Amino acid sequence: MNISRAMGLQGSEIISLVGGGGKTTLMFRLAGELALQKKVVITTTTKIYRPLPDKYPLLLLGEDEQKEKEEKELAGYLQSGLIPVVGSELLKDNKVDGITGGQLNMLTKYADYVLVEADGSKGRSLKGHLDFEPVIPGVTTVLVVVIGADVLGKPLDDEYVHRSEIVSKRTGRKMGSLIDPEIIADLITHPEELLRDCPSGAKVVPFINKLDCLKNPAEGRRLGGLLLSKKIRKVLLGSAKGVKPVLDVLEY
Repeated sequence: MNISRAMGLQGSEIISLVGGGGKTTLMFRLAGELALQKKVVITTTTKIYRPLPDKYPLLLLGEDEQKEKEEKELAGYLQSGLIPVVGSELLKDNKVDGITGGQLNMLTKYADYVLVEADGSKGRSLKGHLDFEPVIPGVTTVLVVVIGADVLGKPLDDEYVHRSEIVSKRTGRKMGSLIDPEIIADLITHPEELLRDCPSGAKVVPFINKLDCLKNPAEGRRLGGLLLSKKIRKVLLGSAKGVKPVLDVLEY
């Protein structure tokens, strides 16, 4: 099953991705699926690496006097079937800096789907969040919480977890403890964690990524079961890099 069908997306959505363990890979895979039939824009409220420009042209939004030109350029990319990546500035490390809420609203006038990378995890599969993270747009309709299944069985430390001390504090587990499904579920659902700023009307869909890395995939499914609730009514399991990206769907 492809990702967009498994998520049950509507005809147009603003999809924000948070968490760790493959957000960017999942975002571009989903964008590719959607762009076969719809107009798709990729952007960020934090920072993302600039992708190859042949398929993903970069559009930087600047001052108000350039607005008409920028909108025309955006419309041209979308009419050509391309997937523009929209930011505010290209930084020295080849990262694209994020946009504002007003700029995001402009994108929705031209694109059917806007995909927003709204979090950073320093390449780790699990992350504890500071008070100002993640940066979820208020207009988000689908919030995708990405979890790297490869962190299961690993020690709770900075090698495998971004801000591991926050995870330790919020889950009540000691540093160095082996990460199990309960730790991850307790973190994701903690009232001070990444769901605290989720827009009330947004659908929350965790994606347990890298399921193929597990010796025992049942551990990933157990995690999915722990996450299901009145707020999280569907959990996807799979591999964003796989031939079949979605291997299982759990529903509340």
